[in-house]
Amino acid sequence: MTAARTASRTTRRATRQPLGLTLRQNELLGFIRSYSADKGGVSPTFDEMKDHLRLSSKSGISRMVAAMEERGAIRRLKNRARAIVVVEVAHG
Repeated sequence: MTAARTASRTTRRATRQPLGLTLRQNELLGFIRSYSADKGGVSPTFDEMKDHLRLSSKSGISRMVAAMEERGAIRRLKNRARAIVVVEVAHG
């Protein structure tokens, strides 16, 4: 592994947010939270999330959403479109 790749991995680890989210995942979580609040509880589509983060494909969003669900930041409701629920964590 090159020194640049090692430094990049170290930097990514150092920028983890609460719940173990990356900065981009945390940004996406904030977008989902604010979008849902503005739209009466309806979560954004993968296309809207992709556009917000300026990504070129939805597969990146799919991986981010799966990772966020795995870390307990969100829940996805089965068999429902646009059904992402942000899990609020008690601070204390």
